[in-house]
Amino acid sequence: MDNTDLSSANLSEILFKPKYDYVETSVISNSGCALPDLGDGFHLMGSHFRALWYRPLNRFSWAYLGANCLDIDVALANIVMSDNERSRDQCYDTVKQYGPGNWIYEFCTIGQNRLNQARQSEERGDLAQASHQYRMASRYFAIAAYPNLKGDDLASQASLYGRRAYRKIFNDPVKYGHYAEQVFTVNGEKVTGYLHSVNNKELQPCVVVVTSYGSTATDYYRFFSDYLRKEGIALFAVDMPGLGSASKVVLGADTSVVLAAAVEHLKKVEYIDSSALGVVGFHVSANAVARLAITQPNLFKAMVLVSPALHNAFVNQDLLNSMSLAARSSLANRLNLDASTWDTIIPQLQILSLRKQGLVSRNSRVPTKTLTMLMPIDLHYNNDQDLIDQVFSNNKTLAFTKMRVSEFAARIFNNAGKFFAENLKD
Repeated sequence: MDNTDLSSANLSEILFKPKYDYVETSVISNSGCALPDLGDGFHLMGSHFRALWYRPLNRFSWAYLGANCLDIDVALANIVMSDNERSRDQCYDTVKQYGPGNWIYEFCTIGQNRLNQARQSEERGDLAQASHQYRMASRYFAIAAYPNLKGDDLASQASLYGRRAYRKIFNDPVKYGHYAEQVFTVNGEKVTGYLHSVNNKELQPCVVVVTSYGSTATDYYRFFSDYLRKEGIALFAVDMPGLGSASKVVLGADTSVVLAAAVEHLKKVEYIDSSALGVVGFHVSANAVARLAITQPNLFKAMVLVSPALHNAFVNQDLLNSMSLAARSSLANRLNLDASTWDTIIPQLQILSLRKQGLVSRNSRVPTKTLTMLMPIDLHYNNDQDLIDQVFSNNKTLAFTKMRVSEFAARIFNNAGKFFAENLKD
C-alpha cells in the first residue's frame, strides 16, 4: 500500500477496501464511554466542540490553512444527512462503515478530487496550480484523519496520503523553498520531522514547531511561506509523543522527549544554525516546549507558548470533566489508556504537570526570550500565567480577551513570525 501512486484513479476505493470492519473513530480509546452532557460546549476545554458532533469543527482554521469553505460544507452536509448506522446516535460524525456519511470517507473523497486536479495540472505543465491542488488535497486528508488516534487504521491511511500530497507542494524549490523529511530516533523508535528551509545551501535560523493533539505536522505551511521564509528562517515541524510519526512513542512525564531528539538532529543539518533556534508549542505541546527550555535553558534563543498547559489543565478536576469526549479520548489515547474510565485517568494526568514534577517554582529563572499568547477560547482554564512569569524572566504576554474565531490562526502566526524575526537574527 505504501507504494500506491497518488495519481491512482479512485483513491478512496483503492485505499480503503473493506477487508474487515474498521473500528469507528469515536469508540477508539472510548469503549463503552457515554457522551458527556456538556451542551453546546464552544466555551469549554476542547476547542470548537459542538453538540451533536464528536469532533470539533474548526472550519475557519481549516479554510485559513488551505481548505475551501464550500468543500467543507458539502462534506459536513453529507455527514449530517446520512441515514447509515452510527456508533453514537447523538453524533452526526460517527457513521460506522466506510462509505457515504462517514467522516473519513467524505473528506478523503474531496482530497481525491483535488489530487486528480493536481495530476491534470501537472500534465498541462502548470506546476503552480498543481502545487495549489496538492496543498488542498493534503489539507482534506488531514481533516479526515483527525483526531489521529492510534488504532484508527482508516485515519492512519488518510494521514499517509496527506503527507504524500504535502511533499508534492514543493515542486519548485525556488518558488516554495526547500523541503526535506528528516528521520531521527526517539527511545528506539524512528520519528520523522518535516523541515522547510529557504534553501539547502545557506546557514539559516530555524523555528521548531511542536504540533499539539489538535493539529498535524502539515498544518504549518502558511507559517513558513507567509512569515518565516521571507525572514530567512527555516521551520522544522515535529509531532508530540503518540501523534503522527511519533505515534509509537508513549506520552509520559517527559513530554519533551521527541522535541529534544529533534533539536539534537538539527545540529547535524549543515544549513541549519543550531545557535539560533526558536521553538513554538500549543496547549499540551507548549508543555513540552516549556519543559525542555527549563531543563536546558540555553538551548533556544526564542520561544513562543500558545495557551500553554503547564499545570492547572492536568490537576483541576472540574476543568478536566469539562473536556469533550474527543478531547478525552485524544489525551487518553496517547497515554495508552481508555477514556471510558475517565475518573481513574484524571489522577494519572498529574504526571504531566510541570509543577508536580518540581520543574516550576519561584526559584526557577530561565532567561529565554518568551512570547506567551492566550486565546480567548482558552482563558477560562488557562491560569498558568503566574507560573510562566515566575519561570521565564524575559516573558511578554499577549492575552486576547476578544477575537473572532476566524482570526485565531492568522493572529498566532503573525505575532509569532514577528517575534522570531526580531529575536533569531540579532
